Amino acid sequence: MIRQLLGSLTLALISLAEAEELQVMKVANNSYAIVGPLIDRSSENFGNNATFGFVVSDQGVLLIDSGGSWKGADQIHKAIRTVTNKPVTKVVNTGGQDHRWFENDYFVQQGAELISSSNTQADQKAREAQQVDRITHLIGDAYQGTKPTYAKTLLDSNTTIAFGDRSVQFIPVGHTHTPGENFVWLPDVSVLYTGDTVFVDRMLGVAPQSQHLTWIEAFDLIESLNPKVIVPGHGAPTTLEKAKADSLNYLTFLRNKVGELIEEGGDMQSVSSIDQSAFNYLKVYEEIHGRNAQRVFEEMEWE
Repeated sequence: MIRQLLGSLTLALISLAEAEELQVMKVANNSYAIVGPLIDRSSENFGNNATFGFVVSDQGVLLIDSGGSWKGADQIHKAIRTVTNKPVTKVVNTGGQDHRWFENDYFVQQGAELISSSNTQADQKAREAQQVDRITHLIGDAYQGTKPTYAKTLLDSNTTIAFGDRSVQFIPVGHTHTPGENFVWLPDVSVLYTGDTVFVDRMLGVAPQSQHLTWIEAFDLIESLNPKVIVPGHGAPTTLEKAKADSLNYLTFLRNKVGELIEEGGDMQSVSSIDQSAFNYLKVYEEIHGRNAQRVFEEMEWE
């Protein structure tokens, strides 16, 4: 049943890959994904080119990531209200990318508690100015009203979040796509919200702030949880099998191929010879696959 559900969701999303709207998808009882477009941030999507999530309990709504702008947060809130009119009482930031936290303030003004980790917040502070410059360039006037705001509740170890009749666990993962990634785990329904540690349908980015080896290692934790459903940071709700195929297998492939080049005395320019076409089915492949290989080479040179 789970595989059939996820299969139908994925098929539905194929035609929406270019769409700017947010798509609400039920992944378990009172547990939802909010799936944004697979393309870059734009004025049409308000910086919400990512997948978010929310959990409903008798005490309200716990939101996973707040959006890339004030208007983006408003769109997320409207999406939540298609399911429930309960207030958003808690917001978890899974990472340091702008669309994970830039509009925390929207929900703080409504009384929500902001939750994240110290590593996440350190990354947010370190890259805030750079990210503001980038997102304002990409979304223009749609950024108006946005006020990046930091979480006050910082959890640096596995913690059960008190949330009424729901069991919600906050799990700091460490350095993957960004230096402070976190999971939200719902053991009662076996659903894992991974933030940017998992990309499906879209090629992940090994960016200057990423660390590919610890990213690979983070999948040991995912496998140990053995979730029935994974809500990734980008793409449709999925299975563990597909999460590994689109993210773990790609990272492992790059590490192995770059390692072979280094052993053969290759330099940075030689990474262009790596044939990554086995992953060209992923969105934005053409834009970022070469850059990903270069970044992995930079990391492995100093191991």
